[in-house]
Amino acid sequence: MRKNSFAILMGLIFLSASPSVHAQGLFGSSTPPIGSSAPSYYYLGGKEGLTIAVNLWGFVRNPGRYEVPSSTDLVQLISLGGGPLEHAELDGVKIVRQILQPDSTYKTEVIPVDLNHYQSTGAKTPLLLPGDTIIVPGSTFNTIEQILSVFRDVALIFSGIGTLMIAVKR
Repeated sequence: MRKNSFAILMGLIFLSASPSVHAQGLFGSSTPPIGSSAPSYYYLGGKEGLTIAVNLWGFVRNPGRYEVPSSTDLVQLISLGGGPLEHAELDGVKIVRQILQPDSTYKTEVIPVDLNHYQSTGAKTPLLLPGDTIIVPGSTFNTIEQILSVFRDVALIFSGIGTLMIAVKR
């Protein structure tokens, strides 16, 4: 009788824990599809409570994938990523969000954000959703600088080859 009671108790514990385990995405794929607000895209963190996974790209000190509290806004994430770099174009920041449609397809929404406006007014920035990708673009000056550095490197290579050819002919 004692074995049966133990088995029933263990079965009840497993059944009661099962929905929360599935909601946290512990079974199946460890990486959920991008962007739905379904419960499996929120994770139970330590001190932070519910967390979400978001991506930070572009001209920030530490781009990458971050697991942040579900109450994180855009400025908090960029701050967590070390802040914008010197040539970041703060008026062209974009939040790329995948929205699950009723027909189970995803629609991409691009939300432009002007962080210069935030700096001058202290206005609130958007809250992030699971799977959001934040893109902080660089200025045109930076693009020109990168192109010129490629030309400089090519010129140095040709200069070295020319010097070597002259030395060999002597």
